[in-house]
Amino acid sequence: MSDCLQYLERAFQMTISPNFWLTKEYLSFQKDMVLKELKGWIWLQEGEWAVFPPLPSLDYTPSLVPPKLKIWSDFGNYSLGSELEFLDWEYTYHSRDFSDMRGKKWAVFRKNSRKWPQRNNNWAYTVHAPPNKQIEALLIKWLCKKSNEEIEDAETLLWFVFNGTRRAFLYHHEELIGINIWDECYFSNYVVYRYVIVNPDEPFLDEFMRLLFYQNVQAYVIDGGVLGRPGLERFKDKLNPIYKRPIYSRQII
Repeated sequence: MSDCLQYLERAFQMTISPNFWLTKEYLSFQKDMVLKELKGWIWLQEGEWAVFPPLPSLDYTPSLVPPKLKIWSDFGNYSLGSELEFLDWEYTYHSRDFSDMRGKKWAVFRKNSRKWPQRNNNWAYTVHAPPNKQIEALLIKWLCKKSNEEIEDAETLLWFVFNGTRRAFLYHHEELIGINIWDECYFSNYVVYRYVIVNPDEPFLDEFMRLLFYQNVQAYVIDGGVLGRPGLERFKDKLNPIYKRPIYSRQII
């Protein structure tokens, strides 16, 4: 972890725009990442890939030539090498935009996010965690509904569901029906929205959980990508992102 922190601290010093993976909590359990150093550059290596672009370990000078690397993910305001392949989209929102949701561009989400609370009462949203057995039961129900979908990075999902330090839980008549999970970036005004897990038998609960999340944080929010799913991309587009950035894998030759 200390190796990963060295890279993280250097990224902070260089005011690198955070992304979905560059957080202390995420890096804390990445056992296969190792810090590499070469001729004034540092980077995190996993297998044959540099996870992110190499950073100059000293003040940058134009004469500093970066090492030849394959880079898994670039940053919004810093990249090296040529584009190798498109990786995913990166969405950034601001929580303040979800406070009133006025106008035509919010019509669909505004309507859908209000349906569940209009039809239900006796619910509570809290950071107090239930026993793991209740979390496990909801997670299994949610995963079963996604049996036809590939779950990306299941190990990370499980870690955050059971160990994440920033989680909020929705109860309906004392039954756990939703979990929001997020993570803080090194810039205090950014958070990463990692997962929303809901009872799939509750129509429009997903939208309501997202609304609860955005109305209970005060920050810029990095909300991940779309994992090649056109439906998810259309949904996230309708949440009116501040930025929608293409993420590329790159190669320094």
